[in-house]
Amino acid sequence: MDFQTLTKDNFILYAMGNYTNPDCMGMNEFDDDMAKIKYVKRLLKKYVRSGFIRPILLLNHLLILGNVFGIHQTSRMLFFKLEPELHSPLKTVLLYLNYIEDRGYIEGLNIQNIPMDTELATVLRKITNDHQET
Repeated sequence: MDFQTLTKDNFILYAMGNYTNPDCMGMNEFDDDMAKIKYVKRLLKKYVRSGFIRPILLLNHLLILGNVFGIHQTSRMLFFKLEPELHSPLKTVLLYLNYIEDRGYIEGLNIQNIPMDTELATVLRKITNDHQET
């Protein structure tokens, strides 16, 4: 199957083909990991609507997704699944994790044209600074 462009028809096949969880014993584990995409979406929607973010929880979900699907594949899947109004905070956190670079294209989107979310970037930098102080 062609995965050059993700569609609703090939998305699950793309995810399954890139799934590399050695502890996976069946579809339940795969479904649990896929649900993390919904959790990321929910956290970012709440952030966009209210300004409230649970950054550690967001980072944990993204790290798990990156570990089981790969960082490039995770980025593709998230930009495909999340609405455009969530792309700015998504880009910000993916750059923070070094999952993407601030150039090139993902799912037809020019990453440079997506603005950084400076408030979220500040929150993420604070996490880094707090961690370095301990």
